[in-house]
Amino acid sequence: MMEKTWDFMEMILKELPSNIFFKDTECRYLFATHYWNHIEHDESENWTIRGKTDLEIRKDKENARLAYEQDKKILETGVGCNYVIEVCLEGKTEYLEIFKNPVRDKNNEIIGIVGLINNVTERITLQKQLEAYAQTDIMTGLYNRRFFENWVENEIKSHMFPISIISADCDGLKIINDTYGHYAGDELIRMSAFLFKTKMPEDSLKFRLGGDEFLIVLPGTDEETVDNYVKEMKSAAKSFNIQGSPLSISYGISTINEACDDFMNAVKIADKEMYAEKNDKKMKRE
Repeated sequence: MMEKTWDFMEMILKELPSNIFFKDTECRYLFATHYWNHIEHDESENWTIRGKTDLEIRKDKENARLAYEQDKKILETGVGCNYVIEVCLEGKTEYLEIFKNPVRDKNNEIIGIVGLINNVTERITLQKQLEAYAQTDIMTGLYNRRFFENWVENEIKSHMFPISIISADCDGLKIINDTYGHYAGDELIRMSAFLFKTKMPEDSLKFRLGGDEFLIVLPGTDEETVDNYVKEMKSAAKSFNIQGSPLSISYGISTINEACDDFMNAVKIADKEMYAEKNDKKMKRE
């Protein structure tokens, strides 16, 4: 009789787009309306999810453990939960929002868990895109000033030291804008950003603070190493060309060895060195 009851409930609820399920007090499924691609199952008529736990049937074992732990917690505390998981299978990423609540009998004893799974991939993807736009400079794809300020305030950790800083500024942007127009000036900025992306290590943080002002932060990098990075970028810039002239960028560097050092003061030191190099180039041209 109970089997027929579960069959009837599955048949009705299957018409809804969400996956609705019920588990007993041993975290075993008694029914689920949809067998999505994150579940290991065959297509035979005899296969059933009933009597199986997430640890047995979920392809993503990390999320299977999370589900099982959440079920145990609900059964122990009597408090429901909801959370979003990321599932990456067969080259495809999906985001699933899961709601779970305990089910009680007339004596207020927990007899199982009822749950709801919604595919929220479109919503989460859009949310991530909006977050990326909020912290990224549209022209260059580098982080923007807003993200820089947040990073300085919240993300500097003791294990990152020594931290080296490169202040960079394009040379001759005003001349290029005045002579060839702002499109050429924009190309100079994008070209500089491309140089930073290709020549700086992947774990470095690259910021466009405004105009042609850039800052590169290199965690775990000492003075000698950052100096070599700048030399490498200066050498590589010779192969870049803007309106018939090689790409020219002025640099300044500084290094912080301990967490107690003032990060923004180190930025000022790098800026000062960069402007000194820029002025020296200007004097030589004159």
